[in-house]
Amino acid sequence: VNEDGESIKEKGDMDVWIAVDAMHHLNKYNTAIFFTGDSDFLPLISYLKNNNKKVFIFSSQNNISEELRTGGDGYADVLEIPDIWGRELKYREAKK
Repeated sequence: VNEDGESIKEKGDMDVWIAVDAMHHLNKYNTAIFFTGDSDFLPLISYLKNNNKKVFIFSSQNNISEELRTGGDGYADVLEIPDIWGRELKYREAKK
């Protein structure tokens, strides 16, 4: 919202903000948990692992690359988390 109370729309660059935040606060945590299938996070995950951080990734099998699935210290399919998310994600088409 600007000074006149009007809504300002900005392009969603959440990936960048997450990366900046993770790097800025590097000394404040030991483990990073990502809920994503976005392979744009691979460089950040590599950076975190190179800085001795544990990295765990949650996504659905149909929405994650092999590189991302195996890039962290652990992976879990969100469809294995009880129905709260499973129903919504179960029918998503596989990524090609």
